[in-house]
Amino acid sequence: MNRIVIIGGGPAGYVAAITAAQQDKEVILVVDGPLGGTCLNEGCMPTKSLLKSADTYDLVKNAGQMGIRLSPNSIEVDWATVQERKREVISKLVNGIRYLMGKNKIKVIQGRASILSSNRLRIDKGNENEVIDASKLIISTGSEPIPLPFAPFDGEWIIHSGHAMSLPAIPDSLLIVGGGVIGCEFASIYSRLGTKVTVIEMGEKLLPGEDDDITSILHDELMNQGVTVHTSTTVKNINSTSKTVFLENGDGKLVEMISDYVLVSIGRRPRVNGIGLEENDIDFSRLGISVDDRMQTSNPSIYACGDVIGGIQLAHVAFHEGRVAALNACGQFAQVNYRAIPRCIYTSPEIASVGLTEKEARQKYGEIKVGEFAFSANGKAVLSNKPVGKVKVLVNPQYNEILGFTIVGQHATELIGQGTIMLHAEITADMMEDLVAAHPTLSESIHEALLNVVGQAVHC
Repeated sequence: MNRIVIIGGGPAGYVAAITAAQQDKEVILVVDGPLGGTCLNEGCMPTKSLLKSADTYDLVKNAGQMGIRLSPNSIEVDWATVQERKREVISKLVNGIRYLMGKNKIKVIQGRASILSSNRLRIDKGNENEVIDASKLIISTGSEPIPLPFAPFDGEWIIHSGHAMSLPAIPDSLLIVGGGVIGCEFASIYSRLGTKVTVIEMGEKLLPGEDDDITSILHDELMNQGVTVHTSTTVKNINSTSKTVFLENGDGKLVEMISDYVLVSIGRRPRVNGIGLEENDIDFSRLGISVDDRMQTSNPSIYACGDVIGGIQLAHVAFHEGRVAALNACGQFAQVNYRAIPRCIYTSPEIASVGLTEKEARQKYGEIKVGEFAFSANGKAVLSNKPVGKVKVLVNPQYNEILGFTIVGQHATELIGQGTIMLHAEITADMMEDLVAAHPTLSESIHEALLNVVGQAVHC
């Protein structure tokens, strides 16, 4: 038998399936839910559809600054159409994955899988069960939102990100618990659509993993969009009957807040329960399934990839891990490479990073070189009326090694591709001195930041 069976049809699972099929293996993909997983159906793609609608509404409202006169009374958000467009985007992309399954002769079985042995699993299809054998198994069951311990999701008032994408109407008020990536993205969506948004973050700042100078720019812009931010604040209790949230700030003061919805975005946990890990000697914890750099679990016949292994829970990381898991399951040799993983936050303004943050770089190397270039000095950013933000590059002075890039501003998530290539290819800062960057473009700010490192910046 030469069969690879994958459990889970999200980014890691369907990429693993296609990769295995390309190695001329018989492939079965077991899916408990729609193809594309959380990312495509309840995560990155629908969120970005809503963000695009918010961006467009924001652009139209501010068209007067560009010399375009519109009647304020004629500008409104058609929420039903926004939702329909989101559904159309999801449907088109899901159909694209379904086409790829057929093109690569991958058999898709709808059902919930549980592992019976190293080479066998049971699929619960509701009314019937099916047992199938495999040469190798790949687990990619993904992750799920973490609820508050004293207030489970009810989908009506206490909601998670999946619920927040399909609200029946734009709410008057929204309280977001958690100022990480998901919380900030939804704050950026709904505040610009007219919702009174409040963000509660228990840490000292939004986006705890990013540098202070970067998060402060986003903090200020969210406040300009009408968002109220409470840092060093925790949720002590929630009363669903009165729809009241009880908070405690850093000074120990208790505060009560009432909101139309409470969006809890305090993280996601790997889906490791009920799939037969304990019975098959597969090491795991609440943080995810343990794997080596070939995505192999403690059971040599079983691999795992994507959010279920914890670590960096990003779709593009899952793509990479899925490919590595499949190649190894097919008898080849491949290792994961986490050296240059871009991190993208689709707020307004966007934030994108790759490599080390400044705090991490100083902890690891001590003295480093920092080069910056503000978008307020970039012609394309100014004429686009989007001058907020900057490019920051970190360099090891001993070898001019580029350690990290962070960009905050318009189209940062597109621009970070240049920094990702530089880190992946181990390009040094001095190698970029003679680069000719197109003008006027936002991307020339990256070159200016690199020139700033070596003391040759022209426009700052």
